[in-house]
Amino acid sequence: MSPKVSIVATESHRDPGPRPGADVTFLPFADDDGVPTYHDSTPGLVHELQAAGIVADTWHPAAECEFVSSRGLVTDTLLQICVGVGSSAGWYALQALLRRRSGQVRVLAFFDDGVQRRRAEVTGEVADVVEALERLDPFNSEPS
Repeated sequence: MSPKVSIVATESHRDPGPRPGADVTFLPFADDDGVPTYHDSTPGLVHELQAAGIVADTWHPAAECEFVSSRGLVTDTLLQICVGVGSSAGWYALQALLRRRSGQVRVLAFFDDGVQRRRAEVTGEVADVVEALERLDPFNSEPS
């Protein structure tokens, strides 16, 4: 089954997205009464990327946010990743991270070229999502 893919332009720098100097910035999925909410897998994903030499972190300091394992039926069965991607290294590291997983995944990736910010959303089986991300490649470069 083909993954669901959408790409839209957004106003540059209006919302959290790629952080200057970071390859991958994990973004919150929700804001609960002023508290940014991240999936509880986020700290592990950040550490996994950092161990691979990628500059990765969350948009908000850990002490200011909440990490939750479930927000309902959909998130119980679907790994959701929301990231701002600031470099080709981050783009390819995200794909490598996903290749080590299985099952359903939803990826929201924000990236910009300094003029326009775009958001790509891909949902489906991990292998199909990685293939879609490879085709999207906003950095138009070869993986290292």
